[in-house]
This record gives sequence, C-alpha cells and structure tokens, in this order.
Amino acid sequence: MTDLSAAARHPLYWVPNALTISRILIIPVFIIGILSLEFGWGSPFGRMVVLGPLFIVAAFTDWLDGFLARRWSVVTGFGRMIDPIADKLLVAGCLIAFMIAAQGQWVFLVPGLAIVFRDVLVSGAREHAALTGRVMPPTKLAKWKTAFEMLAIAALIVWILARAYLPIDSLIPDIASVARITGLTLLWLAAVLSVYTGSLYLRAALRD
Repeated sequence: MTDLSAAARHPLYWVPNALTISRILIIPVFIIGILSLEFGWGSPFGRMVVLGPLFIVAAFTDWLDGFLARRWSVVTGFGRMIDPIADKLLVAGCLIAFMIAAQGQWVFLVPGLAIVFRDVLVSGAREHAALTGRVMPPTKLAKWKTAFEMLAIAALIVWILARAYLPIDSLIPDIASVARITGLTLLWLAAVLSVYTGSLYLRAALRD
C-alpha cells in the first residue's frame, strides 16, 4: 500500500477514487430503474438503459478502480475504505428494490435481508477493530460472496426485463423463469456465504 505522497506523483491518481464515488452516485438510478418496471414509470427505452448497460458499467468500474489503483501504485486509505462501502450500497439498494418488485416473496426477502444485515454488522465489526488498531481485509470467501451478489443482480435484471418486455406468447418464454431461478440460486449462495463470513468477521473483531 502507498501513501498520498506516492499517489500524488501520478497525474491520474484521483481516477480510481472518482470511479468508486461515481458508482455510489448511480445507485439511486438503479433503484428507480428497477422500481419503474414494477410501477411503469418512465419510458421503456430509458428503463432498459438503466438496468442493462448502466449495470455493466458499474460492475466494470468495480474492477477497474482497484486495477488502476494497484497498477499506478495509488492505493490510499480512503480508497480502501470507500470501495467496499460502494459495493455494499450498490448491492443493498438493488436487493431492496428487487424485494419490493417481487412483492416481498420470502425467496427474495430472506437472502436479501441476510445480506443487508450482514453487511451492516461487518461494517460495525470493522469499525470496532479499527478502534483497537487492527485491520480486517476482505477474505477470499467474502470476495466470492460479492461476486455471487453481482452475478445474482445481473440475472435478476434479466428476469425483471424479460418479465416486463417479453410477450406472453414469445417463442422464448422461459427466459424470465430461467433468469429468476439463476438469480435466486446465486442470491442464496451469496446469503449463505454472507452469514458464514459475517460470523468470522464478528469473532475476529471481538477477539482479545
């Protein structure tokens, strides 16, 4: 890890953090886009742009900001703090919107709430650990959890778009159901990993 003096030597040292912040700023757009399909807000083209290409851009920036920070040796304390927060806000916002769109079905509600509550508890555990001078970096399982979450959201975006735009007599009517099953499977896997890794973080934070 490098400090700000090293980061300042690169002319584009600010780009990784700017990408992370931009990911936070577009979270309300995702929430509105998901809910618009449920309540019929806005134009169909606008909703597809929000839930398709924009999510791909957000997922890409999640990888790009870390890659650039390491490549340019501009990793900072602020970047280490804000990047996981951006991921958690994106996931939580999308999951809450999907739970509303699914009208609170338990298959969405249970894993969604488990993930959201876990992320809040882990943030508190990390804060507690920081007060004692310890750093709790993400584990490999936690990174897999995040990957499953992003893939689940991508599949559920396909589900909600297919449900909204494919005609009932479509030649490929199973797209919505396949996307729903895929998304829920990945979401439940992420929830299981969330509970498990969350317990590890809590135990580490409370360890003397």
